Amino acid sequence: MTIIGLKELRQHAGEIADRAKAGEEFVVVRRSEPVFRLTPIQPEPDTTKELRDWTKTAVQKYRPALEALNNK
Repeated sequence: MTIIGLKELRQHAGEIADRAKAGEEFVVVRRSEPVFRLTPIQPEPDTTKELRDWTKTAVQKYRPALEALNNK
């Protein structure tokens, strides 16, 4: 984990964003006090994608029946 100042973050935001994307974590300080932490986004688990795909398929499959019930 790298400690950086708020001013350094403002001056080098693009570079720091690239480093965070590559996996580096940062603690940002202001006046020697920690303010927040920058961490890379964690990849989405495969199970979430599978569940989303299953839900999409189910909605497509049952949409006509749901619409028919709604129109009664």
